[in-house]
Amino acid sequence: MNSTDIYQKITAQILALMEQQGTDWTRPWTGTGAPFNCLTGDTYRGINTLLLGLKAHQKGYSYPQWATFKQWRMKGGSVKKGEQGTLCVFFKRTLIDKDGELKPIPVLNHFYLFNVDQVEGVEAAPAIPLAQKERNAQVDTFIQSTGAIIHEKGHRAFYSPETDMIWIPDLGAFTNQEYFYSTLLHELAHWTGHKSRLDRREGMRSRFGDEAYAMEELVAELASAFLGIQLQVSHEPREDHAKYLNNWLQVLNKDMRAFSSAASKAQAVADYLLGFQQLESIAA
Repeated sequence: MNSTDIYQKITAQILALMEQQGTDWTRPWTGTGAPFNCLTGDTYRGINTLLLGLKAHQKGYSYPQWATFKQWRMKGGSVKKGEQGTLCVFFKRTLIDKDGELKPIPVLNHFYLFNVDQVEGVEAAPAIPLAQKERNAQVDTFIQSTGAIIHEKGHRAFYSPETDMIWIPDLGAFTNQEYFYSTLLHELAHWTGHKSRLDRREGMRSRFGDEAYAMEELVAELASAFLGIQLQVSHEPREDHAKYLNNWLQVLNKDMRAFSSAASKAQAVADYLLGFQQLESIAA
């Protein structure tokens, strides 16, 4: 399978997901826990988070533990006969001849993972979720660590690049705390686009209806979903995202690499924001 085939396969999955689920397209793959490798303990990132979470939802897998065919054998297990792996991707730098000069170019490659429910001879290790009070304290600490200026007032949630401030209605205006947190994570994702941070200049300057605007919203939505998985915050779809859905579908139909690019930027956003807590830990 070459890079083009991989992009086409991934884009087809995302388009089908958005068309079937509408604004609720993030819920199926964010409620299954952070997928991780059972041998190394490493958490899967970026678009692989979505691909694994979506397959876990579709198949009803109980635990987010994954590994390759060979790794399960190293753990003393064996993949059940007839089970199929889940496609995941990574970039590998390959030397390409460009104008007579060899240059390292990132090329998309793929591999397959199997869930622990597809394996015999290995017992799953269930994760213990945080109690709500402890989880809320963890999320509040994370938000405070960013140093973002947040005003809890008004009737709508938005980030202003001009003032570099986030505005969000107070908690009482939301149907539940999950909705409040997931909305705030979305706006924090936009906050990272400021020129003094990750500098997503094109998205910051765009207007509704522009392709750049649609992509910035997609990056923020994916980033808030990735953060929600890490922080154990259920991702709640925003009512105002119904108007973005058609824009996303148009962009993905036109450019099969667009979603992978958005997922990569979204992971960079999540890493940047989570990095503030690591800095606080070092300072302490």
